[in-house]
Amino acid sequence: MKNDISKQINFTMYVVEIIISIYSVVMFVLKDKIPTLMLSINVSFVALLLFSGVVLLGYRKNKKSIIKDKISNIFVSMTILYLIIIFFLGNILGYDKRSFDIIKIIYMVVITVANEIYRYLFAVKCNKKNTHLIILGFVYTMMDILVFSSFSPKNPIFIGDFVPMIIISGIKNALLTYTTYKFGYRPCILYAIIIDLFPVLAPIYPKLTNYIKLIVTIIYSSLIYYNISKPYYREDLESASTYRKSISFYVERVSLLLVVIIIFLVSGVFKYSLSAIASDSMYPALKRGDAIVIEEVTSKNVDTLKKDMIVAFYEEERIVTHRIVSIELEEGETYIITKGDNNDSKDVTKKKKDDIIGIVRLRIPYLGYPSVEISEIKNK
Repeated sequence: MKNDISKQINFTMYVVEIIISIYSVVMFVLKDKIPTLMLSINVSFVALLLFSGVVLLGYRKNKKSIIKDKISNIFVSMTILYLIIIFFLGNILGYDKRSFDIIKIIYMVVITVANEIYRYLFAVKCNKKNTHLIILGFVYTMMDILVFSSFSPKNPIFIGDFVPMIIISGIKNALLTYTTYKFGYRPCILYAIIIDLFPVLAPIYPKLTNYIKLIVTIIYSSLIYYNISKPYYREDLESASTYRKSISFYVERVSLLLVVIIIFLVSGVFKYSLSAIASDSMYPALKRGDAIVIEEVTSKNVDTLKKDMIVAFYEEERIVTHRIVSIELEEGETYIITKGDNNDSKDVTKKKKDDIIGIVRLRIPYLGYPSVEISEIKNK
């Protein structure tokens, strides 16, 4: 049981909670007037908040333990499941594509990490009967809605959108506060990044309605809470210690990394992107259900195109992957003739170099099957 907090610390906590509340309201009022400064102001505020929190509340090192490792494992495995589910839904509902802004990503990560460490500073000073954790969770929910959401004086949100937003933020902050109090801030950072940052900063994200977001968040959070709220007995701790040294521990973390890499490859943000083969027109070189890594064709590498290369191009708003069978020069213009290895004739349309969007560099057998099957079901 944690000791009761002193009157001075208690007063400090109330002051900080009031300051965060006032800041949230002020920034909401100014949101439409200083949109370009919002991120830098928010970063400065949470940095100052964290610094003052360490000075006034003190910092107790978040020591590692077998139980905390077990909790981190739960968060990692549930996060893998969550990402697979929402991107499965994306194949049905479609995706939103966003620009990739590294500065914005750094700012948002700094804000998220600082907020979770600050939540931890409060937690280590409280006991179960203390109300500050509840108040801080409420204040952070208000900050989420007023400062970090798209809600603003000039951009009102209908009640049908507002209610799910409040519930999602409330669930998130309740779970993070509970986890921080019991096990420290490390697993909380992963959860906050997935719930708060990934939908905003990912280059592509499923077009989820607010109610689907709410359902998925409830399932994700409930599974985590169910698994971390169970009592841990001696045999659990021993199994956790063994697990931390086992191959499964590393498989989970590598799996999470691979899921994130695949998401970024599918988005096409970088030089290389991932696509699925939907037909057997290139059999046996490429088979239906294979995934391929495509290198983007730019002005720097367009002249490297040559016969026998497998290239990707758009045809009737879909990506087709065929082999170059010849390159012809007609009236000073270069044309690329393509053909599927399994087709009887060449493609009817001749392509210019600008029509080629990528060069196939790698084939990954079977990885594209889920995407192909879901697309076919959707089309039917």
